[in-house]
Amino acid sequence: MIKHLPNALTLLRLVLAPLVALAVWQSLAIPADAALTAPQAFAPLKAQAQGWALAAAIMFVLAALTDLFDGMAARALNAHSKFGRIIDPIADKALVGLPLVVLSVIALLQAWPLALPIALASAVIVGRDLLITWLRFRAPDGEGVRVSQLAKWKTAVELVAVGIPILISAAPSVVSALGAGDGFAVSDMLVMAWVGVLALAAALSAYTASQYLLARS
Repeated sequence: MIKHLPNALTLLRLVLAPLVALAVWQSLAIPADAALTAPQAFAPLKAQAQGWALAAAIMFVLAALTDLFDGMAARALNAHSKFGRIIDPIADKALVGLPLVVLSVIALLQAWPLALPIALASAVIVGRDLLITWLRFRAPDGEGVRVSQLAKWKTAVELVAVGIPILISAAPSVVSALGAGDGFAVSDMLVMAWVGVLALAAALSAYTASQYLLARS
């Protein structure tokens, strides 16, 4: 039974991925003008959004930890399997791609600063992952070229890029729970840093895709 622990952790990450995306949507989809159009309803809506933001952060951190521990467990238990090799990158791509799609849609709908670079970088990452997943399934063995070390680092950078806005959204709830204040200011520098990490993830995504295509040829 314990031999199945790595795959169980991977499947947990796969299940959590859409739940994280849903929580991110619920936490950020409150209209920007809600305070003007319905001020009496804005306070409870804001409190509800913070609850979703905290839930998204908790689930994302848990899912990211499964990415660390499923590999450790597989090596410790010598429980490597073809199923694990196939499902692990799919779970990674879901945890990265689904929240990125939500963040991009909200950024464009709410006209965030740098919304277009955010959407373009996300499109590169998600498009690359869809292409590579399709190519893997088309491979005779159902796996294709093994995941490279650089691709694993790419996934780590992507998780950081996705995690930054999720954790920032949850920061007010965390700050309040710690009794350190009632607010959390998001500076332009922090936003620029996040977009920079996202752009780096997109660049690594494109480069590792080219490596994969060359390895197949």
